[in-house]
Amino acid sequence: MKNRISILNVILFTILFSITNSTFAQDTHWSQFSSTPLRLSPAMAGVFDGDWRAGVNYREQWASVIGPNPYRSVHASGEAKFFGFGQDYFTVGINLLNDVAGSGNYTTNEGHLSLSYLKQLAGNRRYGSAHYLVVGAQGGLGQRSVDWDGFTFSSQSNGGTFDPNLPTNEPTGISSTLYPDLNAGLMWYGVFNDRQSLYAGLGAHHLNRPNVAIIEGDADLLHMKISAYIGGEYPLSDRLSVMPSALAMFQGPSLEVTGGANIRYKWDDFGDFALRMGAWGRLVSKDRTIGTDALSVLVGMEYERVILGISYDINTSTLVPASNRRGAFEVSLYYTHPGKTKGDVKCPKF
Repeated sequence: MKNRISILNVILFTILFSITNSTFAQDTHWSQFSSTPLRLSPAMAGVFDGDWRAGVNYREQWASVIGPNPYRSVHASGEAKFFGFGQDYFTVGINLLNDVAGSGNYTTNEGHLSLSYLKQLAGNRRYGSAHYLVVGAQGGLGQRSVDWDGFTFSSQSNGGTFDPNLPTNEPTGISSTLYPDLNAGLMWYGVFNDRQSLYAGLGAHHLNRPNVAIIEGDADLLHMKISAYIGGEYPLSDRLSVMPSALAMFQGPSLEVTGGANIRYKWDDFGDFALRMGAWGRLVSKDRTIGTDALSVLVGMEYERVILGISYDINTSTLVPASNRRGAFEVSLYYTHPGKTKGDVKCPKF
């Protein structure tokens, strides 16, 4: 058993190190991408009905493969919206991320300040339809570190037996780096009534291509990432509506495409209450090799100003023999505080 654990650690470290050396540490992704608005694009800041919004997200992945040291991500954000010129708005937001991967505690910490401006193009925010163009920018700091003492290496093999007392011939202790990070975004959306909307946007991340090398003297520039997303809501009956959405992310030689839909049921018998159920499929590509990654299923609940989402990723990649199709668990919880006046801007649901 100890030999198997050692071999698994070596394999996982090799995979992690090869990722961080070539594409350099692809960004964390979220199955509930619409529920991490400030990670999706700075232009998502302020796109909500109300004065302010706050939320948290948690994701845990690969517990079925690496046991007690799965990949864990925690995200928190908050935004406040203010009147601008005419029927426009501007928003200030902040979002924080902590991501820890594997037995070596490969850690990513990030914090960003967001600014966005919602410019009305047509319509009226008080009634009828409304169309807005949103521009946003983010600036912040990131920190990455790894604990080399948490890994085991092939050099610690003694005649087929793992010996932790043998030297690793690798760095020891914790290596860390701190870097600036700049992002920008652009988004358009139209709200036609309370249950019909359409939106599309772009996010450009790591515009400055920061050096995220964790070994002093190395130069590993983080690839710029482009996120393109689209979605909306369309009523099917008095209570039922469909909420399709899709996301494509390009970063270096890697591509990830996610698409699917929620079915939303408005339950008027219980006040302002709605249920959601949906599914999304995810494809990935590296160096023009395309494969399936996961099928994500979601259940959600809306009550008053609170939205709760719980999803699970069913693994469909080549890791299935090891994962037994068990992927990631994810939960999101957001609260939106109502506006002080009835003239607040109309926004789509996510």
